[in-house]
Amino acid sequence: MIKYDYQDSIGFIINRIGKSLISVIDQELRRKFSITFGQWKVLIIIVNSDEGLTQKDIADKLLLEGPTLIPILDKLEKDGLVVRKTDTKDRRINRIYLTERADGFLNDTIGCVAQIKKVCLHNVSESEISITKNTLEKMWYNLQGSFNLNCPIETRTRASSTKESNRNIYVNN
Repeated sequence: MIKYDYQDSIGFIINRIGKSLISVIDQELRRKFSITFGQWKVLIIIVNSDEGLTQKDIADKLLLEGPTLIPILDKLEKDGLVVRKTDTKDRRINRIYLTERADGFLNDTIGCVAQIKKVCLHNVSESEISITKNTLEKMWYNLQGSFNLNCPIETRTRASSTKESNRNIYVNN
């Protein structure tokens, strides 16, 4: 039988850092802001939309099933961070928007995540970060093309305003 050193495999290494990063972010967001990483991701998705998003839009962007999102949105709404409004063109659809309360709250959470990112990337050069990002993107596209995966491609346009740029710290880096 062939032995396989899984701990040296690229998949294991990617999974390990991904789980570690999510765990640290989740712990810090819970401790400092009483929200989960999952709730925070929803807020970040919404903040990058000018016209509000439907539950389906959010679920698709996060690769979640719609029903998984309902309790997250309920909690965010209960906490006064999002509001559901009926779509002006189709009354059967609700659009989810951030509240004014979410604005300062999000800036604080993004600062927290940026600090974690700084710790994570300590002693890692900009060149190494760029190479890693490009390599991971190529790997993602390879899998998409070879296995006909149906994962949405997020656009990577940088926001023009400072406020929006600050919110893209975690999302784009």
